[in-house]
Amino acid sequence: MNAVRTIALMAYITSWNVRHLTRLMATAFTPPRHAVTKRFGSHSGKVVSSLHFYSTLSTYQHSFAGSSFVKPISCAHVVQPPCAFTKLYSTTPTNDIIATDDNIVEVDPYSDEARDDLANFYEQNGIETDDIDATHDLLLRLTEQVLSWNKRLNLVSRKDCTASVIYHRHVLPSVALLPLILENNNDENNPPSSLNIVDVGTGGGFPGLPLALLLPDVQFTLVDSVQKKLKAVAEMAAELEMTNVRVHWGRVEEMYEGDKGRREHRGRYDIVLGRSVTALPRFCGWVSDLLKGNNVSNTNRGDAGADEQQQGRLIYIIGGELEDIVESRIVQDIALDQLLQRAQGTSDKRALIFHARDVEEIANESGEKQKIVRSGPVKTKNKNNNNGNRGGKKLAKGAWSKKQNDVKKQRGYDDFQRYES
Repeated sequence: MNAVRTIALMAYITSWNVRHLTRLMATAFTPPRHAVTKRFGSHSGKVVSSLHFYSTLSTYQHSFAGSSFVKPISCAHVVQPPCAFTKLYSTTPTNDIIATDDNIVEVDPYSDEARDDLANFYEQNGIETDDIDATHDLLLRLTEQVLSWNKRLNLVSRKDCTASVIYHRHVLPSVALLPLILENNNDENNPPSSLNIVDVGTGGGFPGLPLALLLPDVQFTLVDSVQKKLKAVAEMAAELEMTNVRVHWGRVEEMYEGDKGRREHRGRYDIVLGRSVTALPRFCGWVSDLLKGNNVSNTNRGDAGADEQQQGRLIYIIGGELEDIVESRIVQDIALDQLLQRAQGTSDKRALIFHARDVEEIANESGEKQKIVRSGPVKTKNKNNNNGNRGGKKLAKGAWSKKQNDVKKQRGYDDFQRYES
């Protein structure tokens, strides 16, 4: 009986080891999530397949002296039949298919298909371009610049950072704002060249750089508080010969206050851009004074059309839920997937548009504008009131300071009187 139990125990241990070895082999042979795979068919609804390797273990039960145990027979790799995937960017979107991270296969940004998708985007939104090939090449050059700089400096997430990731997740979502920017400035009366745009919290240059590349006549100011990122952005703009871009290093809430030319930013910009910088009420508190027309008087609000023409706009890319105070003032809410003609669910990000007056109201009602603390001028202490310390610098604990003859010594016994016997 003991021999039977020993054999059964050994069989169980053997089956457990094989089972876990099988899982490890299945993991090792599974291709990367975003691997570019073979594409079948040439019609517009191209189907892409990926080979998923997994292992199955054929077993059979063998009875020995009344005890049942599992005996391994073979370990074979079985190839799953091809399954359909949804492209990240498609010329013919299918709204009934919801793409997820597990079934997205990105189109090669250097391919003719990516160029055709960009041409279709321009055509669908009525945007004129002289040479779509040159436009596509410019975006690819920017992609390569970001990829090169990101190896030295963390401009965007370094996880799975490839040319395809940068192009599809950073460059194209920025380009998607193009029709929203040109919505009211695409005619002779309001040409695009009259626009002045500021990108607040640009980080690695998004969405400002791609838009400035496609709108060479529009002036862009890219703002960020991280100096090393702005240096990289300035270098990329210079490399791409972009003369319509300037950078501003500092806190955005201090751009329109103080002396030395800072007030030039107050009420100067037609459009403020932002991409998931912070919560929208706080962002509105930061940028409300940058927009044109945020102080339109109530007497001029009778003509809504004229009022909107006088006001600047905030275009903000964000995902997730919004505060009630924000949702009630949205002028336009459009998904990036809809702008790019991509499959629904490819991204949860959407572009929100607010008028300057609404931005001001959000900033005031949320209390964020009152919470802004700006750094004032540096004040130096009077050297005569700093225990002999010149220049207002604080001395280290236990350090010696220069003696001041005009200061009375504090001995602690000024009222002491000596009595003689």
